[in-house]
Amino acid sequence: MTVIATSSSLGLAAKLSRLLSRELLVAEEKVFPDGEKYLRIPKRLEGDVLLVHSLHQPQDERFVQLLLAVDAAKGAGASRVIVVVPYFAYARQDKRFLEGEPVSVGALLKAVEAAGADALAVVDIHKPSSLDEWLRIPHFNVLPVGELAGYFRGKLRDPVVLAPDKGALHRAQLAAQVLGAEYDYLEKSRDRVTGEVKIAPKSVDVDGRDVLFIDDIISTGGTLVAAAKEVLALGAKRVYAACTHALLVSGALDKLYAAGVKEVVATDTVPSPVSRVSVAEPIAEVVRKLLR
Repeated sequence: MTVIATSSSLGLAAKLSRLLSRELLVAEEKVFPDGEKYLRIPKRLEGDVLLVHSLHQPQDERFVQLLLAVDAAKGAGASRVIVVVPYFAYARQDKRFLEGEPVSVGALLKAVEAAGADALAVVDIHKPSSLDEWLRIPHFNVLPVGELAGYFRGKLRDPVVLAPDKGALHRAQLAAQVLGAEYDYLEKSRDRVTGEVKIAPKSVDVDGRDVLFIDDIISTGGTLVAAAKEVLALGAKRVYAACTHALLVSGALDKLYAAGVKEVVATDTVPSPVSRVSVAEPIAEVVRKLLR
């Protein structure tokens, strides 16, 4: 098996190449004067290929590159193309919220399969059931909560792990198991007299304790900023934030630190200043299972 890296995930692809003891091949890429993309696999391929390509900004350009890379790998002789997309963009549009909208994640998943992908592995996709709904090829969702929680082992005192909402409670539960901590989720309530909206843990007391927020994506950071301020007002000693995909748009990182968050940690699915945890090992384990 050959590991093929594109410019969007060169570092992660190199880690996977080392973990799997496989050759690393870097795709040639350029942009034509009219803006169209060019991609070439610089070597004839044989057998299985592991193509690593993330869809962080600019998402639209990177998605075109992904389709070109899958087709190029097939054309270069690969018998099976296993596609690894560490961050799968457009995954949050997983249904038609308003009439006339697309199901964006479905459109992209079907396109990857149509391009020639034989298997797909993603990392912490927003709604894992989207893979079952839209794909016929083998697919895997890697959840790196254990790796993120492990980063904080020994750093927190009397910790509480909090999810931003009830839907993400499973992520907080998994992290809490690693840390031997309590877990809870944030609940919004509105004062019937003033109309003020408050955010607070549903049942766990955070007074005097370290709080770790954990989520799949930090984009603008608005929810976490409000949550951090609230738990600090409730007496939390220190506040930390962890996520899989650190998009960090619109000055999110500065806003989080200004709100009192002591440290923000993310994985390397998206290159960022806080990408301190690698998803290479859990991805490699999925690939090993595919190759058995």
